[in-house]
Amino acid sequence: MTTQDAKVWVVLVNWNGWQDSIECLESLFRQHHGRFTAVVCDNDSSDGSVEQIRRWAAGEQAWTPPVGPLAGLTTPPLPKPLPHAVIDDPASYVPGEDSPPLLIVRTGGNLGFAGGNNVGIRLALRDPGCDFVWLLNNDTVVPPDCLTQMLATAQADPKVGITGPTVAFYRDPDVIQALGGGSFSRYTASGRLLCGGKRRSALSAQDERQARERLHWVSGASMLASRAFLEKVGEMEERYFLYFEEIDWALRSEREFRPGLATGAVVYHKAGSSTGEQTESTFSVYTMCRARVKLYRKFMPFLLPAVYLRAAKEVAQALLRGQKARADAIWRASRDEIMQS
Repeated sequence: MTTQDAKVWVVLVNWNGWQDSIECLESLFRQHHGRFTAVVCDNDSSDGSVEQIRRWAAGEQAWTPPVGPLAGLTTPPLPKPLPHAVIDDPASYVPGEDSPPLLIVRTGGNLGFAGGNNVGIRLALRDPGCDFVWLLNNDTVVPPDCLTQMLATAQADPKVGITGPTVAFYRDPDVIQALGGGSFSRYTASGRLLCGGKRRSALSAQDERQARERLHWVSGASMLASRAFLEKVGEMEERYFLYFEEIDWALRSEREFRPGLATGAVVYHKAGSSTGEQTESTFSVYTMCRARVKLYRKFMPFLLPAVYLRAAKEVAQALLRGQKARADAIWRASRDEIMQS
């Protein structure tokens, strides 16, 4: 199977972010690779997202491309109407040759990052022709060669289960958020994004080589998963709601698959626009800390003391900095997980 022969399902999870989703779709439907179906899984948005995205696809609502260095990725607006369908009952939908290129799916609730993506994954795997599933954050835009570049890496080695691109910041496109994803230390309960903060224009061959060697998990902003990976390893773990799903997938699959890095593929990410990460909301801090405990309880319960020690250190650091709300969120996350166990 050549790169151009591969059929891909692209899954976007939307929660009260139809403006971001439309901009992402405007860039997505310019891909050089034409064999894909896009699925927007709406997690029970309260802002009318499903109708707004439907109106955009139908050409009933004008869309103005944003200004800035990435405007060329969505300019001019795509010709409309774009064939689409709204799916209210995804469990009973059977994809076929006559399925439109865009499906707007009501998931039935706020299922979180993993739950929303899993709705799209199940739809994709019902299509016998599906070869890959691309989980793409809705607050991203992508150049036309992004999918082709990732497919080339993914198809070069059957041991590659998930392929990640260079993730750069939307508001500063030359700055890297993560080269593929990150590394993870089990014993310190910590991880870090590879080459985070480095300029793409200054990236060296050595940087890329080291990133490939240290890549433990692929960033959730963009994950191209093979069908073989999904069928052997399974769906994303939903118990976290947000955060650590990527590391969970990596730990579950490490004996059979390895992550792939397509440095030539670039995804521009707005970084946390739906979760409040940009301003580090107490919701994001609480959810991340609680998810970390869940991960260790599942895979490495003998190291849970290290996780709680790290949480205690983070509480102390936050209090010293006068960040009482952050300290309280970390404390509540640890307490709630202890009470649940």
